[in-house]
Amino acid sequence: MFNIDRRYIDAPQFEETLQSRIITIRSKNRNDPTLPKAEQFGISDEDFENYIDKKQDLMEWQKDMKRRGPLWLVLLFCIPPVLITWKNPDNDTLFWLSFLAGLVPCVLLWLLYKLVAKQREKRLYDQRCEQYIEALLAWEENKVES
Repeated sequence: MFNIDRRYIDAPQFEETLQSRIITIRSKNRNDPTLPKAEQFGISDEDFENYIDKKQDLMEWQKDMKRRGPLWLVLLFCIPPVLITWKNPDNDTLFWLSFLAGLVPCVLLWLLYKLVAKQREKRLYDQRCEQYIEALLAWEENKVES
């Protein structure tokens, strides 16, 4: 009766992450002699795997904050005007001051998030691991082109 295109329904909703991409490159091409090795960059495989786990956790935390953060900021921004309007519906001055009272904590929370994100990135950053990640991705890119 109905002709439904099932590609959209049946398609898996898998989002490739950096961690899964690195693991795939390393596991599928383990025996390839041209594949960059962690030891060439002065790190052990275990240290690199711990680093990539922590990096993926940080990336997912940032993604989650981008998705949920605005909702919390909007709620925080809207609560003071709603409460003030409910208690004093005729006072316009209080109404506009309540917007300011909602805006200040939103800006402070946003700045705090940015500061925490930068600190977490700075604390996690390892130049050798980052160079190894770049080398693996560049190796994969060159292999695909060949």
